[in-house]
Amino acid sequence: MKRCRMHPYPLRKAVALCVLALFLVSPAACRRKQESPPQGEAETINLNAISQIENYKEILRKDPNNLQALINIANLYFDTRQDLPAIENYQKALALDPRNVNVRTDMAVCFRRSGNPDRAVEELKKAISIDQRHAQSRYNLGIILIHDKGDIEGGIRAWEALLENVPNYQYRDSLKGEIERMRGMSGSVKPKYK
Repeated sequence: MKRCRMHPYPLRKAVALCVLALFLVSPAACRRKQESPPQGEAETINLNAISQIENYKEILRKDPNNLQALINIANLYFDTRQDLPAIENYQKALALDPRNVNVRTDMAVCFRRSGNPDRAVEELKKAISIDQRHAQSRYNLGIILIHDKGDIEGGIRAWEALLENVPNYQYRDSLKGEIERMRGMSGSVKPKYK
């Protein structure tokens, strides 16, 4: 089951925030601020997640090398934003299937969310070396380079490589437009992909 996730920010909002970062001193200022939900509203929580996690823990007690159970429990931890247990289970899954780029990409998002963007970049680069056409890894690499590392040029290069290696990328036109705007704002060279 393909499960790679987009970065939590929609593309337009993510890039708009990054463009704003070009004018700010600190790259950390690019991060979206969390607003408190209105009184009586809260983020939706998967109430079944706890029981599903317990079910997978039982499966893994009996069969610790059950690859699908490791991936599924890691995905549940991911979805409930429990990044450290998600990473632990993704690592176990990757020990059994080191070429699984979807798992590696999801684990990279967990590393980023847990404050380790360097490790996230490392994992995304490994995923890309395994599958040059894995769009999600390339897209997330650009986001992390821009948002967390303050490397606008590196992020643009990651996205240009996405366009080069994945010619049928679903969000091609939108991403191309964002690259052009970012290059224009930073005074960089013109984009090379049509």
